[in-house]
Amino acid sequence: MKIRNHKTRAALTFALAFLSVGITNAQTPNAYGYSTGYGTVYGSFGLASTMQSMYNVAQAQMQRTTARNAMIKKWGLAAVEKAEREAGSRSSTGTKTSAPSNPQIVVPPPSVVRNHGVYRPDPSVDTGKALADNLGDTPEERALIKRIYAATKAAYEKEAALRGWKNNIAAGLTFFTVTAMTAYHNAEAPSDEAVNTYYKVMNVALDEIPEFATVANKDKQAFNNMLIGFSGMLLAVHSEGKQNNDADTLATSKKLAGMLTEMVLKTDPDNLRIENGQIVMK
Repeated sequence: MKIRNHKTRAALTFALAFLSVGITNAQTPNAYGYSTGYGTVYGSFGLASTMQSMYNVAQAQMQRTTARNAMIKKWGLAAVEKAEREAGSRSSTGTKTSAPSNPQIVVPPPSVVRNHGVYRPDPSVDTGKALADNLGDTPEERALIKRIYAATKAAYEKEAALRGWKNNIAAGLTFFTVTAMTAYHNAEAPSDEAVNTYYKVMNVALDEIPEFATVANKDKQAFNNMLIGFSGMLLAVHSEGKQNNDADTLATSKKLAGMLTEMVLKTDPDNLRIENGQIVMK
């Protein structure tokens, strides 16, 4: 998702403060986001703990997606989809009612669509205020955070609507990952094809985590909004560094992207890369 955000050097004040607080909080036993000041932004402890397993599930799904793409390249999309339908039929009946039309194409049954990442928006959720109150130290910082969040949220919602991704945590995770990767590696954003593939991986991964079915809509919404807010801060700082060719600002952007990646995705930021035109999760 390519979203332009306004550039402002004042965002550096927030970034540096965030890094300082984040590094301090990283020493606490439950630094993933709940026992610290980010708790009210992050949502329930249940969501915070559930998200800790998300990366591993998504990584496995990414590997399956890579293998599927390789089979499509070799056999063609129609043949692979036919094999998946046959595998799904055998799985639903529990018996081998018929031999696969092409035994050389070995695929798992298609994933069951559960839409665990989808939520119903609640107008009472005010993430801009929560971010500002928890992360800003002065009225100026709090006002800045609200402005950046509002601008990013508006652009994000427009893009999500165009892609059919509204009100789905998979979209927020995709937006955050692309933004964090771009800032951390100081690289160009991945292609739309890579972004769409990553979104599909996130969507399936969330469906494969049963605990997500019980997460409250408001917690899902608050978490997704938090991802948008963090992405907006990263965009503001990274864009400032790029526009002015400022090495110090770009270094701050990289450090912030790395810390947020570890906080949200529970992985080393170096594990997220672009290889062969696709986002890869190591």
